[in-house]
Amino acid sequence: MLHHPKIGVRMLFKALLELVLSLRDTSIEVHEWNQSDVRSPRLANGSTLDMVSTKHRDLSFSGCQLAHAVVKADYLDTRNLTMPGIGFLFQASGIIDFGSCPLALKLGAGRALNDFSLTGITGRVGQGLAMLYAHRMGLKFAAHLKSYVSSLPSGSVGAAHQNERMADFLFSNDHETVLIEAKGSFTLLENNPSDIKKVLKKALEKQVDPWMRYLQPAPSNGYVIYSCLRDNASEPSAMFIVDPEGDDTEPSELPMTVEQVIRENYAAWLRAMGLSDSAGRLLRRTSDVSPPVEYSFLVVEIGGRKFAFVDHYLRIGNSLVWCFEPCLGLDFQVLRAISSVIQSSQESLQDLLGNFPDPSEASRTYVSVFPDGSIFSLIDWDRYYVERIVL
Repeated sequence: MLHHPKIGVRMLFKALLELVLSLRDTSIEVHEWNQSDVRSPRLANGSTLDMVSTKHRDLSFSGCQLAHAVVKADYLDTRNLTMPGIGFLFQASGIIDFGSCPLALKLGAGRALNDFSLTGITGRVGQGLAMLYAHRMGLKFAAHLKSYVSSLPSGSVGAAHQNERMADFLFSNDHETVLIEAKGSFTLLENNPSDIKKVLKKALEKQVDPWMRYLQPAPSNGYVIYSCLRDNASEPSAMFIVDPEGDDTEPSELPMTVEQVIRENYAAWLRAMGLSDSAGRLLRRTSDVSPPVEYSFLVVEIGGRKFAFVDHYLRIGNSLVWCFEPCLGLDFQVLRAISSVIQSSQESLQDLLGNFPDPSEASRTYVSVFPDGSIFSLIDWDRYYVERIVL
């Protein structure tokens, strides 16, 4: 029996709406390890988790914020845009119990996936949780380190290191940068200190330590964040963190300034919004970048702030029609700053956004606003107006 297309659209919309509305507030335990214990050849016999780490307050977030973080991490990695947005939500909803607090896997979820699928989704969830923790540390912006290094011209210092293992992200606030490597697991069922230490030590020594030396200016700090999700039949899900201090080793000349991180951050979100050409203009990586284009944006007020969304939605008369995916947008003030930077080589986002306020807590669980002004949400299109911006 064939279904009318409109029936299929309604069913998809209903399923997506139910999914997004199920993304409740949740949390995960946080344990910070002693760097000396992570770097030691082996732990003392009988070591327990509380002997080698300090438990901090739980990291609290909504399922929508986690989805936002995973989508953002996807687009930061320009080499591998794997199933961003709605695809991740639908896959993760069969594995992660977003209604559970603390965050938990559904019973048997780890056994239900083959090795390839398990590796892919655990890595993405680990990156998303690391991004949320970076926000709690006051870090607003993120760049995917491998993508940036791969973009450097051959013969540069960066090209000499691009085949080495490296940390996932370089985060920044308004004045400093921090290196972060994210790990994830759905199979470590207990807080076994030796098993956790192996993961932290290998990532620290192979992916963080070298790049603390290569990057110039040197990051102020580096972290490994290992997120282990479990079902309710075992110990609670937990994050394990180690943060090494920088050393005095002579650094390489691989430039990665705060301004560059900010531009990488917003270029990724422009790509997610469907504005890949504008992302290239923001990064100015080639001399033949096409001239700026004027785009139409739909502006909506949410929580007293104005957010802009690309005007690519279908209409019947003057009414907008659902576009079958969560809406990705930017704070209107941020979008105007990006427009200024694209049009003038004398402007910098670091200066224009220096006094940009952090967002207040979202009042609804299906709205996620990050400190950089990016938004991931279902939008009520009853009230909006149109603005045209050059990007």
